[in-house]
Amino acid sequence: MTPDAISDLVAARSAEIIETRRKFHVIPELGFEENETAQAIADRLTAAGLEVETGIGKTGLVGVLRGANPGPTLMIRADIDGLPVDELTGLDFASTNGRMHACGHDGHITMALVAAEILAGLKDQLAGTLIFVFQPAEEIVMGALAMIDDGLFEKYPADRVIGTHLWNQIPTGTIGVNRATVFASADQFRLTVHGKGGHGAMPHTTIDPVAAIAEIISTAQTVVSREVPPNDMGVLTFGQIHGGSAPNVIADNVTVEGTVRAYTPETRIQIMQALERISSNVASAMRASTSFERIHGAPPVINNPEVAAWVTQQASLVVGEGNAREWEPVSVGDDMAEFNDRIPGVYFLLGAAHDDATVAERGIEGHHNAKFDWNEDCLPLGIEVFVRSAVDYLS
Repeated sequence: MTPDAISDLVAARSAEIIETRRKFHVIPELGFEENETAQAIADRLTAAGLEVETGIGKTGLVGVLRGANPGPTLMIRADIDGLPVDELTGLDFASTNGRMHACGHDGHITMALVAAEILAGLKDQLAGTLIFVFQPAEEIVMGALAMIDDGLFEKYPADRVIGTHLWNQIPTGTIGVNRATVFASADQFRLTVHGKGGHGAMPHTTIDPVAAIAEIISTAQTVVSREVPPNDMGVLTFGQIHGGSAPNVIADNVTVEGTVRAYTPETRIQIMQALERISSNVASAMRASTSFERIHGAPPVINNPEVAAWVTQQASLVVGEGNAREWEPVSVGDDMAEFNDRIPGVYFLLGAAHDDATVAERGIEGHHNAKFDWNEDCLPLGIEVFVRSAVDYLS
């Protein structure tokens, strides 16, 4: 199949692509609640002739497309959940159910789904198998492991995996294909300081957990500045503090929760261990004790260099040489990491920015904001990268 022929197949579906994105945008659902979304995807995959299995990882699903001849297996992954955000974009197709596709997952669904439909029409030319994974609960970084625990890779082994995350801070027409880290790790922690409560006017009879937690938070800021190498990236953020019941009461316990981000597995572990050490030692010095809980999130998303070189080549055919290139890693997290940790894979960043005038006029904001929006012109580009990659790998 010629390069122009693939472009023409995608272009022929331009109106359908936009319609598909907007239909999914209207019905955002939270992690592990994506029942309507999953059913709509399953219906389309079934109609296209794919073998479909639902209920993997609660609300995840898989579509399998087998080529006419044996060959390798390529997995294409998309996430499908929304966020608990009241949409304020003013779009004609804005969601109204108190939830929002505020991170572009409606676009991810659309690209994988339309690519599956196009490739279903080319199956007689394919040697191998395509596995389309529609993953729930990415926003709470639990969906990938839920599907894996349900036997995803045992039932559907693959030789390579690719996926994309559209990004509205990268120009439309640019594709970032990193040969190493794409996104940071994303873990949470819960730290409780145990003291001894009492009267606020008689602190000498108590062990004040508020004073201890304040010292812990202050000292913990030295972890990144003094323990992580300057050429590495680490983030330690305390996001919530809970404790106390009245102004004149010293509490028995205070709990803080926060997040840790890192670009390498080693720094991910280092920050968490340092935080636990500092918390215990500082609390002990102030006569208090601690309990520390690391809440698993996701490892850093790290691409396979060989697969990255291949996807860069395919993307260059879509956006032109020089427009498919390395991009600065982003400190957000994504459980696509669980796929890349098990199969040689690539998560490429798809530029989806509106022009500056549109951003200013409409007040468009970044990901996870109630005014988040992105340029639908990116969708055919992402679809074409998926299709070209599949045709090339299974040729």
